[in-house]
Amino acid sequence: MNSPKQHVTAILNDLANRIEVNAIAIIDRDKIVAWGKLRRAIKTKVDPQKLTIDVFADEKIAPHAQYVHEGRKAGKMPPIAPIEEWARKKRLLSHTAPGVKLSVHLNSRAKLSQKQQELADRYHSLAWAIARKMKYNELKPRRFLIEAILKSLKETSN
Repeated sequence: MNSPKQHVTAILNDLANRIEVNAIAIIDRDKIVAWGKLRRAIKTKVDPQKLTIDVFADEKIAPHAQYVHEGRKAGKMPPIAPIEEWARKKRLLSHTAPGVKLSVHLNSRAKLSQKQQELADRYHSLAWAIARKMKYNELKPRRFLIEAILKSLKETSN
């Protein structure tokens, strides 16, 4: 026979799973997807001793998750390299150099053809412009974790 604490822990585990599923659904619904890292970063941890749930986005998987969730004030320019890598992965400038292939992850010692170097320079300029815009414009919060928690609590209470 289960003790009351075991019963509550089972309920918390079910709630934690619902929160993860709902957070991922909200990320997909609101199209907060660039790499898929944010989706994979959503974690919950149930503490059976304290009877609590910790809901978080793993910073090792998606270091940008905090800024997506909480927003970001204008004032400081974000790092350019991740933006540049994102732009290459999304092939935002591939139409400017048809047939030119460029790796998403560029090695600084890699030998590039002239056309590849020109494309890489354009990606760098694009990333710089995006980062500069982010410096002057704040990023609005997208509170997907809070929304997922509230939705999961409503589902559990019904």
